[in-house]
Amino acid sequence: MKAFLFPGQGAQRIGMGGGLFEAFPEQTACADSVLGYAVRELCLAGPMERLTQTQFTQPALYVVGALTWLKRRAEGAQADYLLGHSVAEYIALFAAGAVDFETGLRLVQKRGALMAEATGGGMAAVLGLDAAQVEEVIRRHGLTDVFAANVNTPKQIVVSGKREAVVAAEPLFLEAGASHYRVLQVSGAFHTPFMQPARDAFARFLAEIEFRAPAIPVISNVTARPHKPETIAALMAEQITAPVRWSDSIRYLLAKGLAFEDFEELGPAGGAVVKPMVKRTQLEAGPLDAAALAAEEAAEQAPETPAPETPAPETTAPVNGTHYRPAGIGIGTLGSQEFREDFGVKYAYAAGAMYQGIASVDLVVRMAKAGLLAFFGAGGLPMAAVETAIQRIQAAIPADAPFGMNFIAHTNFPQLEEDLTDLLLRYGVRVVEASAFMEVTPALVRYRAKGLSREGNKIRAANRIIAKVSRPDVAAQFLSPAPERLLTRLLESGSITPDEAALLRAVPMADALCVESDSGGHTDQGMPFTLIPATLKVRDEAQARFPDFARIHVGAGGGIGTPEAAAAVFVLGADFILTGSINQCTVEAGTSDAVKDMLEGMNVYDTDYAPSGEMFEMGSKVQVLKKGLFFPARANKLVALYRQHDSLEEIEASLRRQIEERYFKRSFEEVFADVRASYRAAEVERAERLPKHRMALVFKRYFRDTTRWALAGDLEHKVDFQVHCGPALGAFNQWVAGSELASWRNRHPDLIADRLMAETADLLSRRFSILFGKGAGGGGP
Repeated sequence: MKAFLFPGQGAQRIGMGGGLFEAFPEQTACADSVLGYAVRELCLAGPMERLTQTQFTQPALYVVGALTWLKRRAEGAQADYLLGHSVAEYIALFAAGAVDFETGLRLVQKRGALMAEATGGGMAAVLGLDAAQVEEVIRRHGLTDVFAANVNTPKQIVVSGKREAVVAAEPLFLEAGASHYRVLQVSGAFHTPFMQPARDAFARFLAEIEFRAPAIPVISNVTARPHKPETIAALMAEQITAPVRWSDSIRYLLAKGLAFEDFEELGPAGGAVVKPMVKRTQLEAGPLDAAALAAEEAAEQAPETPAPETPAPETTAPVNGTHYRPAGIGIGTLGSQEFREDFGVKYAYAAGAMYQGIASVDLVVRMAKAGLLAFFGAGGLPMAAVETAIQRIQAAIPADAPFGMNFIAHTNFPQLEEDLTDLLLRYGVRVVEASAFMEVTPALVRYRAKGLSREGNKIRAANRIIAKVSRPDVAAQFLSPAPERLLTRLLESGSITPDEAALLRAVPMADALCVESDSGGHTDQGMPFTLIPATLKVRDEAQARFPDFARIHVGAGGGIGTPEAAAAVFVLGADFILTGSINQCTVEAGTSDAVKDMLEGMNVYDTDYAPSGEMFEMGSKVQVLKKGLFFPARANKLVALYRQHDSLEEIEASLRRQIEERYFKRSFEEVFADVRASYRAAEVERAERLPKHRMALVFKRYFRDTTRWALAGDLEHKVDFQVHCGPALGAFNQWVAGSELASWRNRHPDLIADRLMAETADLLSRRFSILFGKGAGGGGP
């Protein structure tokens, strides 16, 4: 026997349906005519913002699912049962012959339009509780605006209702033992009584439709039993307000004798969305009682619409496994609750800045809308571009949504720090990630001063600083008051007031430290197992010195790309984690598709250390991608030549020609002409006087060009791409291999955060279960 499964909303992705539209031109033309737009273009090119809107998502999924079925049928596939999740139930009805292609599409188009009108609703995925436990939480706490909406597996249930009630219910479900509670990005209270207006309107539309008897049994989402011709219309209207009984539907088919290998998922993600739910249902509950089912069928009782034991959402993307979890370990208990409250975020998690806008406006906005903190990569960008980025971010997110900007040290050009501080204060940017600082600077002190106030016995910092550090002595500077010499200087210049100076003397310069271990880009190659304990000791000593100030947090960054890495630093005592390299390989990252393709294929051993383009004279290093690239070797060669020679003219003639032709693809004289046009006059004058400095500026042009080529995806210079990256991304790639996140085109920073935090909590639960003698070997209820 064979059952075909069709995934619903949540399975959509750019590129879905590739090859199908050409194979079935008649159906594609029909779809374009019905919908009034080119469905092929939407599915293959997006944009994703449109493809994720319900009124577009549902028709697109129907078309791709229906064409996929036609392809499989042409290949000789035969089905014994058909089952579609939520909107995908219409694909199953089409595949069974209950409706033709066009009628099914018109139904889905109408349904999607009606459901898209819903506002003020929300949904959340609950893991680790069964249906009865979910209902008990709802009953015990009087959650009249929250309902079980989808039962995807016996222990993966989606609740739905008024958005504020769904969000507020998180601690109640976690307290009851849920291992994970993830608020989904939807606007409607789908599959609940709040959708009654949409159901009523859809029922009137359905009244004009005649359904044929299915040639293949189609399992109803509402009853978890095969549809009967006379009740299809009524059940499809009811489906809008009723829970999706997916788990019971799978259990019904298991009781009919189907095994896991008898299920085949047909959809945009292959078998990655709903088929895994089959395995989890097998493990968590198994088939329905065969004898009871036989008695039910023998009595020929038509299945009525039952009050479901539990429900789930329009989103069907699976969340990784459920296991025995000791009480209290969940996403909400990872890291510091005070950090989440202080920075207004849902997780003890942040996405760090990546220079040249790789941590882009789109990335920061997406994280902010998900209730997560991300920092815009301001490093290396002109001030006008940074200002534009701030404006775009603030225009795109709610006023209270979390976001921050990178504040990078400019030892040689302090005016750049002052200009950035002016910009941050002008636009009211309240959080910065201070990076590459070896000591506190006047600009940073001025930024801190302007946000200080005393409220009763406490001092409040409105302008907050998260300082990235890789040495305990630098950490100690940030956990001390602003240096007195800087306060004197700023007072004399009128940059701060005496009241601000007094407050600065009573608070540390940073609200949080992020311990930066070996990472992509600039790195001191530190080890978290030594740095984190040492920094925590500095923090604990500092905390006692500032009784009037809030909790000082210590987080960890660098090398975090898997649940194992995140779990390790949380166990070490980190209040939060900060990810970097893994966000560079996402849809929103501000680098080229060519770079993302390369990063998607890297492993943990595919990085190398190269000189820093801005500070190679001082021996500074950056960690970069080496797989398929000449950049690390060529960069090291240039720095070796810089150390060996005092001028470009000293380089042996044949070697000079090789470098000009292969590295720069032009002469040193032509490179210096570009330098003369782009550098400050003082720098150019110094280079013309000092041959060694002239050589440094020419070589630095290679470093600038290699970054520019990579960001632009200039394939003519692909072997010279400079791509800052750490091995964490290689580890991440191995972790998500075989899942929907294997392709960077399905990766988004907020979804990575959700997955990483959920599976970190799960991993810690299993590890502690084994340590304490519970659930050894990964078992458990």
